[in-house]
Amino acid sequence: MKPICLLLVVSLLSIFTRAQTAYYVDINGNDQNDGTTPATPWKTIQKACNSAIPNSVVYIKGGTYNENIVVNVSGTAGNPIIFRNYQNDVVYIDGTGTTGSTMLSVTNKSYLSFQNLTIQNRTVNDAQGILVETTGSDSSTELSFRNITIKNIKWTSSPLTVPASNNNAQPFIAYGGDGGITHIEIDSCKIFDNILGYSEALTLDGNVDGFIISNCQVHDNTNIGIDIAGNYQVSSDAATDHARNGIVTSNKCYKNVSLVATSAGIYVDGGKNVVIERNKCYENGSGIEIGCEENGTTDSIIVKNNLVFNNTSTGLYIGGYTTATTGQVLNCMIRNNTLFRNNSSNDGNGELVISKASNCVFKNNIFYTNAQNIFMYVDSIAPQIANVFDYNCWYTPNNDSNDISVNWRSMYYDSFSSYRAGTAQDSNSIFNNPYFYSTTISSPDLRLLNMSPCYNAGDSATELSYNETSYDGNLRLLDGVIDMGAYEIIFALGLNTDDSKSQPCFVSPNPASDIVLIKVEISNNESVPINIYNIVGQLVKSEILKQNQKEINVMDLCNGVYMIDIVSQGKIERQKLVIQR
Repeated sequence: MKPICLLLVVSLLSIFTRAQTAYYVDINGNDQNDGTTPATPWKTIQKACNSAIPNSVVYIKGGTYNENIVVNVSGTAGNPIIFRNYQNDVVYIDGTGTTGSTMLSVTNKSYLSFQNLTIQNRTVNDAQGILVETTGSDSSTELSFRNITIKNIKWTSSPLTVPASNNNAQPFIAYGGDGGITHIEIDSCKIFDNILGYSEALTLDGNVDGFIISNCQVHDNTNIGIDIAGNYQVSSDAATDHARNGIVTSNKCYKNVSLVATSAGIYVDGGKNVVIERNKCYENGSGIEIGCEENGTTDSIIVKNNLVFNNTSTGLYIGGYTTATTGQVLNCMIRNNTLFRNNSSNDGNGELVISKASNCVFKNNIFYTNAQNIFMYVDSIAPQIANVFDYNCWYTPNNDSNDISVNWRSMYYDSFSSYRAGTAQDSNSIFNNPYFYSTTISSPDLRLLNMSPCYNAGDSATELSYNETSYDGNLRLLDGVIDMGAYEIIFALGLNTDDSKSQPCFVSPNPASDIVLIKVEISNNESVPINIYNIVGQLVKSEILKQNQKEINVMDLCNGVYMIDIVSQGKIERQKLVIQR
């Protein structure tokens, strides 16, 4: 029996270690070749998209491929097909001289990955860079697009031509029909210099369940940057006609401005259960918008840890905007965002606009206005029920809490105190300078100085996601209380709030894994107690530093967030310490 068992094990190992099949494409190749060696490549990417098998990688050599490509193959679970550049070659899929309107079409296909490609140069009405769709009851799953550049996809060659509603171009569009699209990832892509008409630069629409859009740069497009959409009858089942259960994270969306509408850097319109976090949105029509244009709802959107500044109309817009539809926004959480000097058009919107939205919470945010001193505009349109503001920091550049402006459902408030009394909102909020590192509008640095009143001023009951980080990647909750805004102060020293003075103590690295170095002046006869507390205030480690000892071993501490107290020269200096391995 032993030889049989051994044979079975060897057989299984051969299955699980099966090597990928490699194919090659070269503009100097021939589609009559077998495509299996660099010396016998295919000529066209289309040939590879007709012929590649599961568990294969298609290497595309550098050059310009003038093709309209239709993907006619799928991988299988655990055996995807990868289409990518060869080594470090630069690959252009170029629409110049082609006859189709779509550069790369993926319909009802699964287990595919596209990497390190540039798609460019198609000017025709309804031009599309990448189209992903499902039709009928067919489905699609496990698609990834990494480091894809999409540019110069245009409905017209002139960016100043005012479009009609039927003038469109879509650099990246995914339509989930009845069968739906699940698990689609778009990472580290660049989408720019596209003339969109009434469309968007990157859109997921309809029955798209499970997605991530991360680390992308979407800029200089003539309409909305990223759009998570629903309620447009892409799926015949209203319950599934929503892009949902996804994350939009760590993207930069800027200069996405329409000639005919207010275009957001990031827009959710009919989406459900979407997290928008750690994005930077600036110089768009609006920074982030949670809207609902059609009949139905946009529901359960979390907007957190984002930077939103210098957008034309407003920083954040939330709500259905018209009585012509039932569209409304429900059950959203807007927290720990930093909004800075938005509404650059100075038309009275301020940092925030609210229309048909209910059961939405706005907390732990920083709202720093421009010279209009306008906090927000709250439309009187209904329904609008049970929205809550609290634990926010509000500030105007004139530093006068008695010279602010709030339009709250046609009631006007001109002081922070009258706004709070008249609306019964923001009872635990503050009017105070948040003290940013730099308030230069062209390139602000919105980190908080150690003297910031936003330090530990958020709601202590804030519910965080697992391992949640601030905008810059630091763990969010330190010393038991979250900071206001998108950043968490890491090196805040508890007793020294004057940043103009040198800080005598410093802990590095932070985050740390094994050893931390304490930079502190110690005289010959002095001892410096070091106490480390966990997040609930329990003392977990205590040491005494002498003059020649500056290091502490923290290998015995679990991953997490701690406070470290350094008793030096009669003062307790407190810093946040992150252990991360």
